[in-house]
Amino acid sequence: MKKTILSLIAIAACCSDAAAQKPADLNKAVVNVVTYDANGYVLRSAYGFLIGENGEAVAPYQTFNGAARAEIIDWKGQQAQVKRIAGASSAYDLIRFTTDIPQKKLVTLTPATAPAAKDADMMLAFYTTDKKALPQNVSITAADLYNDHYYYETTAANEDRFVGCPLLNAEGKVVALVQKNVLKDATTACAIDISFATELTINAQSAFSSDLNNVNIAKQLPVNDEESAFSYTYMLLHSQIDSAIVMTTCQDFIGLYPENTKILNERATYYAARGNYAAADADLKSAIALGGQNVSDCLYTQSVLMYNKMLVTDTANDPWPEWTLDTALKAAEEAYNAAPQPVYLLQQGQILFSMQQYAEAYEKFMAVNASEIANAQSFFYAANALERAEGDNTAIIALLDSAVAHLKTPYDSDAAPYIFARAQHLANAGEHRKATADYNEYEKIIGPKNLTAYFYYLRMQAEMGSRMYQQALDDVHTAITRSTNDEEKADYLLEQALLQLRVNLLDEAIASCNDIFALKDDMADAYKICGIAYGEKKNKGKMMEMFTKAQELGAENIEELLEKYK
Repeated sequence: MKKTILSLIAIAACCSDAAAQKPADLNKAVVNVVTYDANGYVLRSAYGFLIGENGEAVAPYQTFNGAARAEIIDWKGQQAQVKRIAGASSAYDLIRFTTDIPQKKLVTLTPATAPAAKDADMMLAFYTTDKKALPQNVSITAADLYNDHYYYETTAANEDRFVGCPLLNAEGKVVALVQKNVLKDATTACAIDISFATELTINAQSAFSSDLNNVNIAKQLPVNDEESAFSYTYMLLHSQIDSAIVMTTCQDFIGLYPENTKILNERATYYAARGNYAAADADLKSAIALGGQNVSDCLYTQSVLMYNKMLVTDTANDPWPEWTLDTALKAAEEAYNAAPQPVYLLQQGQILFSMQQYAEAYEKFMAVNASEIANAQSFFYAANALERAEGDNTAIIALLDSAVAHLKTPYDSDAAPYIFARAQHLANAGEHRKATADYNEYEKIIGPKNLTAYFYYLRMQAEMGSRMYQQALDDVHTAITRSTNDEEKADYLLEQALLQLRVNLLDEAIASCNDIFALKDDMADAYKICGIAYGEKKNKGKMMEMFTKAQELGAENIEELLEKYK
């Protein structure tokens, strides 16, 4: 073995490659990696090695799984913090990261450009504080190709002290990272192609990587690509990732791209959603001050955040009184002046509606309806504003018709508010059959099991106006069965009795009234209806009994009814 090591030393010494390392220095690139949990307790310890530039290193992924902090310790006992995760894969058990280790006289390894072959002689560097120690001599016993890379079997001992350490060729370049052989009774270790590690990166989609998100240490931004870096940071801001990591990523982005106001916009939204209006305000002011082509978007975001804050703020305990509906409206107007986009008019309309300036809000919504972004919602907004402004019901129905016309068919749950509102306005306009059709559509969308007694009462009235008496009787019965208390049930029983009387179901009307009396005995109209039913049946005794009780309870027109049935 001594002879083989000496031959490797001779090969390395003769190598003309400037990047080649002296065998005596190779161990110095191996570091001890220690990870900690959120409470500062040691989570795991393993080995890794420095590779490339700027204190970058690779190590087994499982060492970092669940970690909140990590550090490395080099052969001299010098400690350095892990700064950013640059890529991770639980499947390959590899993680790449950067550190703040001082660069002076730092020994780092270089990835090999070619794989190793079976039976190749290799050097295994390991962690040691002995600066004179030489790497171990090992060899490759198998090299299996997988996804254009290699898995190796080696003669290295299957011991924890070698897991995560580099396997090097004669030039001192890293060919693979040693991994534990998990086969039962295995005595020799495996190794994974270093290319698996060097190709690990962070991209925009990495925000959704469970492997990366299971490591609670900030990640490195996608390099040399502002759009990808923005997309990654944006996705973090709209995720449930730990806020400290999100803020660190934002600061990294701003440090790299200080003129990019879009990230200030997004961070302001993040702050506002968490009630930190002062920080949101500062970010927006900075973004607006920077100007540029995105200034109108910044003003729009400012308006939206101000408006949203006012929707949920108790004015008596306002956490940020600088933001009001007036300032929100001003920001929306400035956004439109900077770039006349119809969405900024829509924002103005919503604010004016909240300020109860309904006529002005209606004008803004109608301007939006004349633009290319007109949709069901904008017509619905206009209808609501016109209704609050006491506008013509026919014009309101026309707007609701336009709103419904912009909906996709078959209708889904999003269509329900539009159709229900139109049904009510149609009923008020005396268009009972059209109103009934809309109520039927609404029932289909929402589902009968999800509807209340009041819905069936409303549809019953529309059906009565359409002379659809059987349907009306069915609906009022459903309203009775869905009543939530005796008071409500008695009211719907009264409606049923009145309808039964109208269609000459006299016995049924009397039965409904008796059901009312069992719930409450002071409903004057119930005695009155019951008296009419008995009058129609020529039962003057019961009629007089009912009318007398109704009169005692304050019912009107009893004298006229007595005269009618005398």
